[in-house]
Amino acid sequence: MEKKFVLGDVVILITDGPQMVVEGYFLNEDTPGKFTESDELVNVVYFAGDSFKRDTFHQDLLLFADEAEG
Repeated sequence: MEKKFVLGDVVILITDGPQMVVEGYFLNEDTPGKFTESDELVNVVYFAGDSFKRDTFHQDLLLFADEAEG
């Protein structure tokens, strides 16, 4: 699957929610010390009212924030 996002992209969930900033794609640890970057799972950071949260979503659940507003 082709990666849609890069570090710093502002995105939202397709179901609406807070704006989130892309941190990068999820890293799978294949063997101790050897990592493979996911092609589908995206790590994001967002503010949840009282603190910053970090979460992982499938890229198909995310839209660019500016596309969703229009």
